[in-house]
Amino acid sequence: MWPKIFLVSGMLWIGAVMIISAAEPRKLPALPSPELRVAEVFDNRLELWIELYATKDPNVVDYATARKVLRVIMNADGIPGYDLAANPIFIWWGRALWKDPEEDGINGNEVIQEDNVIFHPNPYLRLYRDQ
Repeated sequence: MWPKIFLVSGMLWIGAVMIISAAEPRKLPALPSPELRVAEVFDNRLELWIELYATKDPNVVDYATARKVLRVIMNADGIPGYDLAANPIFIWWGRALWKDPEEDGINGNEVIQEDNVIFHPNPYLRLYRDQ
């Protein structure tokens, strides 16, 4: 009888440890280098500057950031310039939308705003290619 109780309690303990280790918080990787940026575009509906990165396959966007646009400046030649926040407020990576509420760069205080999100870069890629 006791060996069965020890066996069952041991299996329950191992199961609990596996669940706890699987629930460890995910970490957001550092911003990709500028060489991996495939597009950048101003989204005037959201007033955000979107940057798209392909970190693994050059044909697949797998990391995106959004910075607040603080001011739009019209240059003398008619081409707009943008005054951007220093760090992104939103990051799409790993099927999640991350938010950096303090906009202080990726340093571990980012939170998942929404999980199981699929980012669709095609509208932004079309805008970038049409510029």
